[in-house]
Amino acid sequence: MNSDQILELAQTARLHKLSGEQRRRIELGLGAGNVHIDRALTNLAVMYTNREFIADRVSPILSVAKKSDKYFKFNANTMFNVAAVDLVGAESVPGRPSIGLDTPGTYSCTDRALMDFISTDEEINADSPLQPRADVTEILTNYLLLAREKRIADIVFAGANYGSNTAALSGTDRWDNASSDPVSKILAALRTPLVRPDTMVIGVEAWDSLRTNAALLQYVLSRASTANGATPLMLDEATVASAFRLRQVLVGEAIYNSAAEGASDSFARLWGKSCALIRVEDRPSPRRTQTFMYSMRFGAMETSTFYEGLPGRAGGTYVKVAHSDADEIVGGANTGYLYTTVVS
Repeated sequence: MNSDQILELAQTARLHKLSGEQRRRIELGLGAGNVHIDRALTNLAVMYTNREFIADRVSPILSVAKKSDKYFKFNANTMFNVAAVDLVGAESVPGRPSIGLDTPGTYSCTDRALMDFISTDEEINADSPLQPRADVTEILTNYLLLAREKRIADIVFAGANYGSNTAALSGTDRWDNASSDPVSKILAALRTPLVRPDTMVIGVEAWDSLRTNAALLQYVLSRASTANGATPLMLDEATVASAFRLRQVLVGEAIYNSAAEGASDSFARLWGKSCALIRVEDRPSPRRTQTFMYSMRFGAMETSTFYEGLPGRAGGTYVKVAHSDADEIVGGANTGYLYTTVVS
């Protein structure tokens, strides 16, 4: 008798000594598939969110008391005319420079809103971590913010809003070309408007080519240190802003689905391949401002809930998120310069 046969006899003898119930448990077993019923995890729900929105920093929100109104504008040359200031003779009378108001600016806020319905049964039966009312509110708010982001991007990157202060780059001038020189382009753009821009607004694709461009690297990295400390291994927003005496560099990274609803997804960069140099005043003086644009907002972005008992077994709640804005070009060509197609 070999060793395997001896082992088998020993196991058989051990089984005979066990009770019938014990033998049944060993022979049948409960099995991994029988001891667990699949259900939703209570600590995980997958949702993809967009990158940081920059619309509010590009077009600061200005609260207004009326949905439509006018605002005063001085003539652009008011503070730039060189007047005859010398007095000739003891009885000379001072001259009077030309001071006047331009055509008033106007705005009219547009109401924007989205809503969804959450049944009472849906709220009662939702498993953790789902919270239907909170989830719906977040999603609706995101839709409105993404729509605002696209509106502001379309305005800031539209050449028509800059008069003659715009140029489309091509060929070797594009910043992803090894022989291009974005430094000279940016410096020229900063000199052109009536008011010097203090903000760069750039799409992430253009930004990646700009921050790795050889001419810009030489312009910054040829120094032992910068105003922000030691020379960085890769150029960041603060370093580039400091190099060009800008207050800030805003990189648009948002993504949107350009396909019609129901069609196959087609994701695209919302801020395109352009670079705008504009003036942005976060807190405007009530008596004078020289900013590229503002978003006049009537009221606030508000979330409202309304119970409705008619639908379904036990009714439910409508969730509505709304706001009222007017995105207005204030300074336009006097306060900005735009380069389009800065990368291929």
